[in-house]
Amino acid sequence: MLASPLDPPTQPIAGEEELMEPNLPLFANRFAPTHPLTEPWSTGPLEVRDLAPWQRCWACGSTANEAHESYCIDCGAALETRVYPAFLSPRDTPSGPALIDRLADPLARAILPEVLEQHDLDGWRLTVLNDSELPPLSTPLDETTALTIGAALAQLLVNLHGSHIALGKLTVEDLGLSGPQQIRLRQVNQLRLVNDDERETVFYADLVVLAEILERLMAIPRTTQRLDEQALIEATQITDSLGTVLRQIRTGELRDATTVATRLSALRDERTHPIPLIQMAGSYTDVGRVRDHNEDSLFRLTVCLENNGQRQSCGIYIVADGMGGHAAGEVASGLAVRNAARLLIDNYLQQMIAGSRLYHESEMRELVRQAVLSANEAIYHEGHAQANDMGATLTMALVIGDRAVIANVGDSRTYLFRNGKLRRISKDHSLVMRLVELGHLQEEDIYTHPQRNAVLRSLGDRTKPEIDLYSVRLFAGDALLLCSDGQWEMTRDPEMERIITEIADPQQACEALVASANQAGGEDNIAVILVRIMP
Repeated sequence: MLASPLDPPTQPIAGEEELMEPNLPLFANRFAPTHPLTEPWSTGPLEVRDLAPWQRCWACGSTANEAHESYCIDCGAALETRVYPAFLSPRDTPSGPALIDRLADPLARAILPEVLEQHDLDGWRLTVLNDSELPPLSTPLDETTALTIGAALAQLLVNLHGSHIALGKLTVEDLGLSGPQQIRLRQVNQLRLVNDDERETVFYADLVVLAEILERLMAIPRTTQRLDEQALIEATQITDSLGTVLRQIRTGELRDATTVATRLSALRDERTHPIPLIQMAGSYTDVGRVRDHNEDSLFRLTVCLENNGQRQSCGIYIVADGMGGHAAGEVASGLAVRNAARLLIDNYLQQMIAGSRLYHESEMRELVRQAVLSANEAIYHEGHAQANDMGATLTMALVIGDRAVIANVGDSRTYLFRNGKLRRISKDHSLVMRLVELGHLQEEDIYTHPQRNAVLRSLGDRTKPEIDLYSVRLFAGDALLLCSDGQWEMTRDPEMERIITEIADPQQACEALVASANQAGGEDNIAVILVRIMP
């Protein structure tokens, strides 16, 4: 709220003399610096004491209180003398927070420090600011959060530059949170008006400051990196990235705030609004030809919601391979799929159905991790209650539009089928795969090694299992294959690739995969889910 300045008084307010030091100026018969100002006065930040707190309640902003009121009549807050941050600048050449009122855009104003009041005295302007505490940002941030913050700051620069104002130097420490992913600047003391001759140079310097802040927020290293195969594939899926924008700012290729804001906003929207591709899924499980009961379990749920011309698609797919023998392995795998699915349904699917929800990759990864932990907890407690060593391996995928988050514990697998080729996403937590990694075994030997069934990780053997998480961008024509070791050990990757290529219907493909595993010997239980991604 901006208050009209009053003529400065010749005497301090009655009853407040003990708070006043000699020769302190008094703005609007109310605000006095906490320390004497050095003559002549200079532009800069300072603190001021509110000697008439009843004029504006610090808690609710009410201006309806009587003089010397002790408690606000609207909210009941104690109206005691308070100290506020402020900024002093010449009235005719304002700078710092004194320039905030020149911005009309409420979204830009919401990012800048909140101005409570402004008062003039002897050619100077005092800008009093809200002293609310802002929680700091916890770094490093994930890319989606950084893009949200970067797009907001870039749009702020658009508004500032449009008003011939430069932001000036800013650091990560100057950023605080006013709400979930809503930033607010703690200070803008470097704001200043810019003349036409220096606009291009000064405004580009603001973009460099923005790039430096985002690099620090994400802890982006400026080093040459060697990409592994998976990172290279994922990098080629994305035509633009935050790193690309920051590099183009640093090299001077991007020098305009409007272009940067447009690019960052587009990247943010692309990350938070998955393309609603259709999922067509099939599944099948079988006891195999050797075992006398089936310890594998699977869960498959595909949801598509269309409303007002907008589509949302979501799928939950889980395969678990139980361990522990009769009346233990099948119990463990059942607990795994039920508890993991229940957590995802309760914490994501119901919210999606109730209304649109922005996609946030780090949140989805954490949600999937919690789903696996829920499955583990159920098996762990049941195993202790039954005094047996039941356990389960698990692989699962949460698919939202064109985004998939995949989790894996043990040697059940998730594959990506793309352009006719089958590529394993998950990593086996098994003794034989560890020997392969150490160079003691060739990968083709894992199918015949006598200890091929020894797993190094499983659900139920400890309270906090190690969980592998993967994020995958999907395209129309892709497919995800989830299966237990009874499928991939018997069928082998080339044969599974052939079946998926030749049989378009996912249910028929799953039945053919299981039949192939049985034909090859069916030495273990078999569970398979195939999810085809359609436009």
